[in-house]
Amino acid sequence: MSPQLISAQPSSAEKSAGRGCIVYSNAFIFLLLSPLIIYLVLAAVGGFLIVADPIVPVDAIVILSGDSGDRLAMAADLLKRGYADTLLITNTDPAANQLLASEAEALGFDNSRIFITERAVDSTRDEARAVKQFAEDHGWSAFMVVTDPYHSFRTRLIFRHELRGSGVTISVRPVVGHWFKSSTWFFSCAGWQAVFLEIAKLFNYLLFHI
Repeated sequence: MSPQLISAQPSSAEKSAGRGCIVYSNAFIFLLLSPLIIYLVLAAVGGFLIVADPIVPVDAIVILSGDSGDRLAMAADLLKRGYADTLLITNTDPAANQLLASEAEALGFDNSRIFITERAVDSTRDEARAVKQFAEDHGWSAFMVVTDPYHSFRTRLIFRHELRGSGVTISVRPVVGHWFKSSTWFFSCAGWQAVFLEIAKLFNYLLFHI
């Protein structure tokens, strides 16, 4: 008589232990990868807010309100590189307008080529409409808007929506060398504040103005 084969099937306890090892190993791998995943997600959020259109010759460079000097410095660099000889400042208040105009002249813009929109502005949408009115009044058709990196996506969205059908071309350039970078914004309170405000304003425009 041939000997009976003894079953080699694992016991219930062994199966349970095996499943436990898999769960723990997966949890350990997740803990190891979670910082990388979080980093990539936050960097993607920052990257989503930043757009940069090709630099091409335009009728005027537009400086949006709230400039701390970075936008104007980049506009002056574009002037020196021959992309435009005209600066358009969006109208906030007389003192701020005059200060920007004086600084622009000091950076190389001819006084006769510095303009301020007639229409006063209080938001990015106001600025887009003011530029549209200026373009219609002066017969200009191409503008380059210089703004902060985290503001560039919303700026392009609003300007192109408000100027649709006008025949005016809008390109947007983020300030070079700005503190806001997609890979590091989440290391500072200013970065979190900028991102939350931009996303809130973006949803506000999408929900109530389009």
